[in-house]
Amino acid sequence: MSVKQNKGEWSELYAFARLLKDGRIYAADENVNRIDNVFLPILKIIREDEKNGNIDYHTGNVIRIYCNGAQIGEVSSAELATNVQILFGKIFEGSQQKQGAFEIPEVDFFLKEMNIRQVKSPATEKIDILMQVHDIHTGFSPVVGFSIKSDVGSPPTLLNAGKNTRIRYEVKGITDDDMNLINSINKTTDKEYMKLRMSELFSRASSVSYNSMMSDVYENNLIMLDSMLPRIYGFFVLYHFKNLNTSGLDCQRLCQMLEEKNPLNYKNKNVYTYKIKELLCASALGMTPGREWNGNEAATGGYIIVKRDGDVLCYHLYNRNFFKDYLLKNTNIDRPSATRHDYGYVFKFDGRYYIDLNIQIRFKSIR
Repeated sequence: MSVKQNKGEWSELYAFARLLKDGRIYAADENVNRIDNVFLPILKIIREDEKNGNIDYHTGNVIRIYCNGAQIGEVSSAELATNVQILFGKIFEGSQQKQGAFEIPEVDFFLKEMNIRQVKSPATEKIDILMQVHDIHTGFSPVVGFSIKSDVGSPPTLLNAGKNTRIRYEVKGITDDDMNLINSINKTTDKEYMKLRMSELFSRASSVSYNSMMSDVYENNLIMLDSMLPRIYGFFVLYHFKNLNTSGLDCQRLCQMLEEKNPLNYKNKNVYTYKIKELLCASALGMTPGREWNGNEAATGGYIIVKRDGDVLCYHLYNRNFFKDYLLKNTNIDRPSATRHDYGYVFKFDGRYYIDLNIQIRFKSIR
């Protein structure tokens, strides 16, 4: 019986099959172009099976499948290549039709041969695929985890919003009448009400300044990277809302704006871009807003991109600078639902006025 999966889940299976077929994973530069002479040989890919534990898929002309040290099957590289093509074609077709979950019955027999009972491996958070690779830098063959992002279909998020990602700002220079007027601008008055509301807020307030992160856990996670990062990120979010009518205001442009304004008076203005890159990198490799983070990266191997042309490339942690540049150049700010995440309105507490703001960060489509 065919199973239904979404684009991201099918893409993880495609990445698994494509890498198994290729037997190597190529590195990408900051513009997501393949670097032909930089790659990691793949010795085996490990999938977790809820019934039998780990299943090992050894690369080669014949893919040999092992469970608990015993061979349980094999698949020719030619058959694997055929199913890789089918998978990608059907994933692209499904994403173009803007489907949610969809079936690919053409690969049912292949999945059975490969002993795959579930399309998405029950992976640890931030780790979507586990591989043993040959590390040419050290001569060792470590088992490392990678996170997978697919550019087939709608762009995925890098940093998901929640109530724990809200940031509080103090608003000065307004009255109760101003507060009520600002809050009266809502969905019933205009579809783009948040732009109008923010425009009214910043025109009436004498200042809107960072007050605090609303989540102690998320604040402490940011402090693990830098004690000033909560404030830097606070300005990053604030400048987004101050410039909602500015087109092309992506993560890279916001960092440039921070450097131009230099709200924290750093002598070296590059600090802002450097720290936001660190935040993006940590978010990609292990840090989440809702869980206490110890500074360790879950995806110890790096980051895998499934491109729209079917290529599967990697940002290995040896190429960390390329990876950080890629994240900065290829992410946009996205505003989550203000109602669901409880932000975007002015309120009064102990005679002072405040507003909570919130964003999520989403990848751009790679063309």
